[in-house]
Amino acid sequence: MSEFFISVTIFLLLAISGTALWAAVFSRYRNLEERLDNLALKMKVVYGGLLPREAEEEGVARAMFLWAIERLPAPKLDTPEGRKLSSLLVQAGYLSSSAPRTFQVIRLMCAFAGTLSGVLLAIALHARGIRPVLMMFSGAGIGAWLPYFVVSRRARHRQQEIASQLSDVLDLLVVCVEAGLGINEAIKVVASETERQGQEIGRELAMVSAELSAGSSLGQALRGLADRVAVDDVKPLAATMIQSEQLGAQMGPALRSISDGLRNTRRLRAEEAAQKTTVKILFPLVFFVLPAMMAVIVGPAMIQIMRTLHR
Repeated sequence: MSEFFISVTIFLLLAISGTALWAAVFSRYRNLEERLDNLALKMKVVYGGLLPREAEEEGVARAMFLWAIERLPAPKLDTPEGRKLSSLLVQAGYLSSSAPRTFQVIRLMCAFAGTLSGVLLAIALHARGIRPVLMMFSGAGIGAWLPYFVVSRRARHRQQEIASQLSDVLDLLVVCVEAGLGINEAIKVVASETERQGQEIGRELAMVSAELSAGSSLGQALRGLADRVAVDDVKPLAATMIQSEQLGAQMGPALRSISDGLRNTRRLRAEEAAQKTTVKILFPLVFFVLPAMMAVIVGPAMIQIMRTLHR
């Protein structure tokens, strides 16, 4: 076991030294864009202050975390893996340009924590042979995978939340448009109201309103919305609103028809989920509920029969 301790200590020292050397070397080659991104992160300016929530109070842990973010190079977003990671972070609501680098730092920290957990588990179980090494690498793999799992889960939850809020938002847009407001002003009003209620779709509409105020066209802003949220119901909504604007059609009836269609779709999905429930409940019913019921019903009779036979 002493040889194992020595090997683990050498491995951890080499890993820490290599990480520090790697960060120091790459910190020399940060370009101007990365420096501006770090400045925006420290000033808590993310897309004009719209997103995400304000950071907690400054402290030692936060200072160390910012130091690590500044030193580590940003992941390459021009590769398929980088584009997939960036899209996943955006869908989860992390729209900061520093989000990929922050994710990388968190992933390294989780991998290191997983490695340390594997070492402690091997010590606690008195593992020998190759098992300590397997535990160490398994912990590192689980730690590196855990951030992906958390972000993916948050992205799915956020997409479901936006999909459930979409029909109500369309009703508010219909009311605003039929009251005489333009579509840009209606989006701004609805975004302000829904964002005040803490809804995720309110943050996205606030983003659309900011893009419209900056001079982007409605089509560009809505296409960006569809790409960010990656919800199936948003794409036909964006296409319909763009066509209505291009053809000069009234926006109110178009939005109302889309809202009715979304409500029907949501009702059909709820009915489908309810029908699937009977199939999903079959497994626990057969393997958990029925055996317990049979034990309660037949058990006393079987005990009585066995006593009678033994006499």
